[in-house]
Amino acid sequence: MKFTIQVILLLLLFSACKKKTSKDMLSVGFYNLENLFDTQNDPYTFDKQFLPKSDRKWTKERYEEKLQNLAKVISELTTYGTPTFLGVCEIENREVLKDLIEESVLLSRNYDIVHRESPDERGIDVGFIYDADLFSVTKVTTHQPDLSDYDDKTRDILHISGKLTNGEKLHFFINHWPSRGEGRKESEPKRVIAAQTLNDAITTVLTKDADAKIIVMGDFNDEPSNKSISQTLGVSCEVSETEENQLYNAFCELEDQDYGSYRYRKYWDMLDQIMVSSALLTDTSGVHFLPQSADIKDEPWMIQTGKYEGFPLRTYGGYKYLGGYSDHFPVSIQLQLK
Repeated sequence: MKFTIQVILLLLLFSACKKKTSKDMLSVGFYNLENLFDTQNDPYTFDKQFLPKSDRKWTKERYEEKLQNLAKVISELTTYGTPTFLGVCEIENREVLKDLIEESVLLSRNYDIVHRESPDERGIDVGFIYDADLFSVTKVTTHQPDLSDYDDKTRDILHISGKLTNGEKLHFFINHWPSRGEGRKESEPKRVIAAQTLNDAITTVLTKDADAKIIVMGDFNDEPSNKSISQTLGVSCEVSETEENQLYNAFCELEDQDYGSYRYRKYWDMLDQIMVSSALLTDTSGVHFLPQSADIKDEPWMIQTGKYEGFPLRTYGGYKYLGGYSDHFPVSIQLQLK
């Protein structure tokens, strides 16, 4: 009996030592905020449908409810609550991002933001939210995919460089690639151009620092198996098979299991993804990716009922106000400090 008790105590001690705590973990998320527009008329953005007197009647009250809804999702995004880092897209300007992080449920983090205006014709941009107590931004650059052959412009790829409090440097690339609105195959060349632009930017980083720790996230409007990601970016879908300076895509497996972050008709598409460079796959020292941590946030209260049962509960269904969250589910991964 005494021996059995000793064994049990040793196992409990081992388990406690191995248990990950919130202090050990950094969480990374991405969320398409689906038309987060303010209620002010901006002549430089396509915001006519998001004004108080528009057909959608986008009032201050509805804007504030949208902020509250998005903040609720973000506050519960991961096992440990709010994410350390969050990339976002479909935001009108810097001000809506500031309004979002000032929601009461997000004030437990000392959030700061990075935003740059994009030349996108709709006037929507990408942005970055981060815990300023844990990360400091040292440099911000943008990369615009060249779509001049299509007489088109898209969202910038936002590159943020910075340091954790332990001195480690991280790079984040936030993406929102051209949509499938013209048809998936017809619009694919635009996303291949975006992928090549991203690939060139990453290569520049790795040329200067072969061990750079890079996190790529976004709404790619393509799935892991599509040409832009599988071939142009040349990602790996297996941690053990990821080569030096290659990106590992944490969401390949979820695509293979027919999960997705966006639903088109009856099909789920894994459009929102997070990828990491090979330097983040080793757990010998510093911050590293936690295997099997890729996740889609799809709680029952975020899902529509009735006619479009099973779809993400969005803000509008056509011109009908639904008071929901977004037409995309957010995604996340976990990093561990060692």
